[in-house]
Amino acid sequence: MSAESWFKISLPGIPVAFTIFGVWLYWGDNPIPLLPPSIAFWGLMILFYLFSHLYIPDRRLPLLLVIFSSIFWLVASITSHNLGGFLSSTRYSGPMSVLRDKDFWYAYICSVVGCAVGIWQFFRLEPLIVDQIRRDRRMIPREE
Repeated sequence: MSAESWFKISLPGIPVAFTIFGVWLYWGDNPIPLLPPSIAFWGLMILFYLFSHLYIPDRRLPLLLVIFSSIFWLVASITSHNLGGFLSSTRYSGPMSVLRDKDFWYAYICSVVGCAVGIWQFFRLEPLIVDQIRRDRRMIPREE
């Protein structure tokens, strides 16, 4: 695995890091409703990176994975919005009350699945991208 590829898939994780460090540690706000959309979006961006750098002929899998990951991101975003409403309501009585809320489970399950699909595809396809980049770089004539 190349460090360049790890750097490229780490960049879309900046919203997750900002939510943890900025919102939670710096401002002291509750990051629970803000994390799921960022996590799901991170997985979606990994898929966009992979399938914009790798051509898989006659396969529908890349398109379907991006569509399903987009749906997971959408569901995580909508349920996170509802979860934020729950946290500001009188029904919220602490971290354990969040676990009883169905929006919490929908948001986090969809976000984890959406991100896991991207990471799984990265581990599967990244060696092919690195090999293609090496072949492309060898074909570029060097001027010395």
